[in-house]
Amino acid sequence: MKNKKRKLKKLLITISAIGVFVLGGVFTFFHTNVFAKQRDLWVQTAMSTSNHKWLATTFLSSEEIEAILAKYTVVNSENSDSASVKIQTAVSTSSSNTTTSVVGETSLKEISGSTYQGYVVTVKDPSKVALTTNLDSLNQGQLVSETLAETASIQAIVNAGGFDFNRQSDSSVSTINSGIIQDGQLIYGSAEEETQWIGMSKEGKLILGTYTFKDALAAGIDDAIEFGPYLLINGEDQIENEETGGLQPRTAIGQSSDGTIFLVVIEGRSTSSAGASLYDLQEIMKDLGVINAANLDGGGSSELFYEGNLINDLSNGSERAVTTVFTVAK
Repeated sequence: MKNKKRKLKKLLITISAIGVFVLGGVFTFFHTNVFAKQRDLWVQTAMSTSNHKWLATTFLSSEEIEAILAKYTVVNSENSDSASVKIQTAVSTSSSNTTTSVVGETSLKEISGSTYQGYVVTVKDPSKVALTTNLDSLNQGQLVSETLAETASIQAIVNAGGFDFNRQSDSSVSTINSGIIQDGQLIYGSAEEETQWIGMSKEGKLILGTYTFKDALAAGIDDAIEFGPYLLINGEDQIENEETGGLQPRTAIGQSSDGTIFLVVIEGRSTSSAGASLYDLQEIMKDLGVINAANLDGGGSSELFYEGNLINDLSNGSERAVTTVFTVAK
């Protein structure tokens, strides 16, 4: 009996010691600056999800979380300069007519980093890239695969801007909730308020800037979505801290000075790819030679189809209806 009591006492002491160690570790991680960068990365990652905010809110107050998020707010105060992009062309002749065409093809390659794996679509001819609404007959977002089924001329397609999203039984419904310009017309948003636009000109230049609708048209924007933040403006870094945004599935667009467009999609929330931060996206774009780049909607929305095939692993396991897309023509 005494031996049993001693064993039980040792077991209780061991459990208590483990409990103290775990609680001490949790306190040290969340409430001291010993692991400040790792804590901030954790909080931003959790708070950027729809279903896993509890991973931060369980351990920190709303005030503490807000203070951490505020430290990593990205403020874009500069607009891109379209004149810095010179679309490279080559002249070819046929009979009596002279036509101008952009040199190069569209290609796909894999990329990887310490916390992520993903894909880059390189589009040498920016006139092939279009930003467009992705709406069904009810003016709601539809699946990217549905868009592909309706349009045979698409070589690549990725999700673009944000939206309101609600699950109803086994289906998803998304509706427009932010500014959209299509073919020079304001589809959604305020014409008078200044809006942070990710836009495309008719000739294929990526235009990033905060404009009223009228000023956006004057800047050369023909199609645009309201989203961000910007990653690079005129070759200048916009993201200072490596932890900014947390680790998430990501989608982004960028353009180099010769007009080449790059579409980046990063997988996330899996054992093989935790995801990328906004800083990671910036560095990817810099390595590609990009001078203007912007973050697009990410998380469960990040999706890439290339030549009719779904390329990336979806973090939610299935497609999400989206309201806007970037397409690349064949």
